[in-house]
Amino acid sequence: MEQVMKHYGSAILAVIVLLALGAILAVALSSDGYVANEFKEALTGFFNNMNAIGGGGTGTPAV
Repeated sequence: MEQVMKHYGSAILAVIVLLALGAILAVALSSDGYVANEFKEALTGFFNNMNAIGGGGTGTPAV
């Protein structure tokens, strides 16, 4: 066991750290998570502001 840890210890540690980071990101970016809600609010606010500036964003020219 000691030889295995000496040889593969750093690789095992790297895998554990990457799995932990992946789990944290999965929780943070879940559909009802804080990060996802803030991102949705930011996009909604941006497009609402752009529509207010552009007159509704219909895409059809006035005749």
